[in-house]
Amino acid sequence: MSPAPSFETPASEAQPSAHPRPIAVLVDREGLGDSLLKLPFLRAVRRAYPDHPVWWIATHQTSMARELAPFMRPLLANVIENAGITTPPLPVIANLRKLPPFEMVFDSRTRGLTVLLARLFLKHRGFYCCLPGYLFSSRRPPGRFSRPRGIAARMLSLAEAAIGGPADWEGGLPVSDAARAFAAATLPDGATYVGLAPGSREPRKNWPRERFAALAERLAASGRTPVVFIGPQETAVRDELRRAAPSAIFPDTTARLELAVAIAERLAAAVANDSGIGHLLAATRTPLVSLFGPTEVARWAPFTRHGIVVSAKDFGGDTMEHIPVDAAFAAVETLLAQDGRPGR
Repeated sequence: MSPAPSFETPASEAQPSAHPRPIAVLVDREGLGDSLLKLPFLRAVRRAYPDHPVWWIATHQTSMARELAPFMRPLLANVIENAGITTPPLPVIANLRKLPPFEMVFDSRTRGLTVLLARLFLKHRGFYCCLPGYLFSSRRPPGRFSRPRGIAARMLSLAEAAIGGPADWEGGLPVSDAARAFAAATLPDGATYVGLAPGSREPRKNWPRERFAALAERLAASGRTPVVFIGPQETAVRDELRRAAPSAIFPDTTARLELAVAIAERLAAAVANDSGIGHLLAATRTPLVSLFGPTEVARWAPFTRHGIVVSAKDFGGDTMEHIPVDAAFAAVETLLAQDGRPGR
């Protein structure tokens, strides 16, 4: 059984009442991709309200406290997991009342009762949530009456509602000099590198590995250098792709997520499944080709200004096998021609 959540204010955040109240963000269970889709919103809130510390409060686990924790230190003052604010109602009310007064609350959850309980029992000066029609929100985003379908755009609309106008959301992820030195040694200047991310947590979302290998060789034949991202549990995938795509580079980024970010910064473009690494590439502003099969593009597409979605539905199906290599290669060529990031 998980330990009971602690709602004590950290010593570093213990403040006199005259100091700015914190801002609360309430979320459900979050994997890496889920958290990264909320990163533009978080940037926007921190820039709009720099004096208010942000508390990230999760009903279960969140990558904000795990893989992304090193990147979140400048943005988050406190992260609470397993907060006990979902069900049953009476313990939820008690846990909500233990939390401090907030300047505003942003609730990303979509269950009406849990959102209503937060609205009623958290102390706040403003409340913003993702329910249809922005029900229970203090106000709607300017000019908007229905919520966006996409997770990232939906969250960003809550920031716009609080701010009362456009939100400043763009940015990258902080990387140490040591990580950048590793990336520069692995991918020296002078080549045009294209990232390939063949994995995800769900096999149904994975483009066939032989097509990633074929794409790698097609890129190499066109004068680009493929760079393959392999997760710590994907040793068999790495060995198979090394045999099938001998022209590719396989950097070892499994020790720290920061190394993958530093490698991504040196890419001219990338191709990824609907996956956490795909959202990470988007968060680094890498021009990105996203491959979608059974999952919904409008809801889960990475949030980026430099991206192309290639969907199986465009080729008559809803499985990843329907996406041809030619389509992925053409999308990469389009991104490279747009020069969204200088080639290296």
